Amino acid sequence: MRRQQMIAVILAMTFLAAGSLWAAGGKEQATQPKAERVKLTMTFWGSPMEKKAIEDAVASYEKKMGNVDVETIHVPSSGTEFLVKLNAMIASGDAPDISYSSSWKNKMGQDGIIYNFYDLLAKDPIAKKDDWLQTCWWNWAPDKSAGPIQANVTPSLMYNADMFKEAGVEPPPTKVSQAWSWDKFVEVARKMTIDTKGRNALDPSFDPKNIKQFGVMFALNWYTYMPFVYSNGGDYLSADRKALGLAEPAATQAIQRIADLINVYHVHPSPVQKDSMPAPATALQSRKIAMYIDGSWNHLDLAQSGINWGVGVLPIDKNYSTFLFGGSLIIFKSTKHLAETWELYKWITNPDTTLGMFQSIWMPVQTAWYTKPELVEKWASEKLPARPKGFQDAVMRSAFEHQRRNPELDVINFPEIDPLVASALDQVWLGTKTAEQALTEAKKTVDPLVKGTYFND
Repeated sequence: MRRQQMIAVILAMTFLAAGSLWAAGGKEQATQPKAERVKLTMTFWGSPMEKKAIEDAVASYEKKMGNVDVETIHVPSSGTEFLVKLNAMIASGDAPDISYSSSWKNKMGQDGIIYNFYDLLAKDPIAKKDDWLQTCWWNWAPDKSAGPIQANVTPSLMYNADMFKEAGVEPPPTKVSQAWSWDKFVEVARKMTIDTKGRNALDPSFDPKNIKQFGVMFALNWYTYMPFVYSNGGDYLSADRKALGLAEPAATQAIQRIADLINVYHVHPSPVQKDSMPAPATALQSRKIAMYIDGSWNHLDLAQSGINWGVGVLPIDKNYSTFLFGGSLIIFKSTKHLAETWELYKWITNPDTTLGMFQSIWMPVQTAWYTKPELVEKWASEKLPARPKGFQDAVMRSAFEHQRRNPELDVINFPEIDPLVASALDQVWLGTKTAEQALTEAKKTVDPLVKGTYFND
C-alpha cells in the first residue's frame, strides 16, 4: 500500500534475475520494442453497485497502464458459491492472477498456492508494512502473510431518520461518549416496533404476532455479535486460546441479549421473518425495520436508495470495542505477470487512485487516512452521499480509536470453527436453546479444532 503522495503507479516493471523479484523501470526508450499486451484475470464478489465500482477501478488501471487487459469474473455471493468457483479454476489450471478472499486464504498460503505478501513488500521500492493499521493483517504464520485487509469495513448501526422523527424518538447518538446502554437501546427498539394496529412494543396491548414494523434487525453473524462480546469482557477463544471462549459467561450473556430482542421483546424479526425481508436498504426504505446492524458496505446501497438515513455508534456504553474487517486481495503463484498483478493490487487498494471506492463502499487500511485531516476529508467528508452526518464519529473514529483484531483473521481454523458456532447459534436465535446451552454443547465439537491464534501479542 503506498503513501498518499503515490498518485501514479510505476508503469514499467521488469523481473530481476534469479533471487530478485522485480525492479521498477523508467519509461520505454524509443529503441525498445513496443510492450506486449498483458492479460490478467481477477475474481471478486459484491453487490451490483460494488461490481460496477470494481469494474470502473479496473478500467482506470487499464487506461493508466496502456498494455494491460484485465478480465473480471464476478460472483455475487462471498460464500460457498465463490469458493466453489475459485477452486474449480485452480483445479483446472486456470487460477486467476488476483482475487478477493476470505479466511480460507490461510490454507492456500500454507499449501503454497498464493504469494507471501511480505516477500512482495520487501521488493517494493516505496510501500512499507508500517503504512498499514496493525490490526488488519492476514497471516498464516508469523512471517507469512496473505496481506492486509484490502479495504476495511466495520460493524455499523444504520437507521431510517424519518421514522425516528415521525415517532418523536431521538435517533442513535454518533459519539462513543454518548453511546446508549443496552437497556436504552432495547427501550428505543420497543418504541420503534409497531404492530398492525399502531401500538408499539411498550404498549401492554401490543400484539407480537402481528408486527408491521420492527425496531431493529441484526445480520446475526460473528461480525455483529462480537463487538458486544468483546465489550462485555468476552472473547471468541478462551484466555489460554485452547478452547471456545464464546461458551464462557461474558460471551453467552452478550449473545443472549441479542437473542432476547427476538424472543423476549419481539423488536427483532425471527429467523423466518428475517429470511423473508428484502435487502437491508429496501427494508429500511419500506419501513419494515427502523434500525439495522450489519457491515458498513451497506452505506453505498443506502446512499442510492433515496431515503433519509443516518448512522450511529453501536449501543455499547462501557468498554466500547469494535474492529475493522474484510478480506485481502491475494495473488496466486501461478500468475505469469507478477509485476502487473502487483501494480493492480496497489491500484485497487490505494485510496488516491480508486477514491470512489473509498467514498462509498470501503474504508482505508492505511493509518495516515485516519490521522491526517486532509486525507480524512477526501474519503469521509459528510457531504458525500454514502457518508451521512455523523459518519466520521459514528463509523470512522469509533472504529479507528476502539479497534482490536477481529477473530476471522486471528483464530486458527476459523473457517472450520465458525460454521459450527453459527449452527449452534441458530438454535439461540430460534429460542429453542439459551446461548449458554447451545454454546456449551458446541464447545465439545469445537474445542478439538482450536489451535490458538495467528497473533499472540
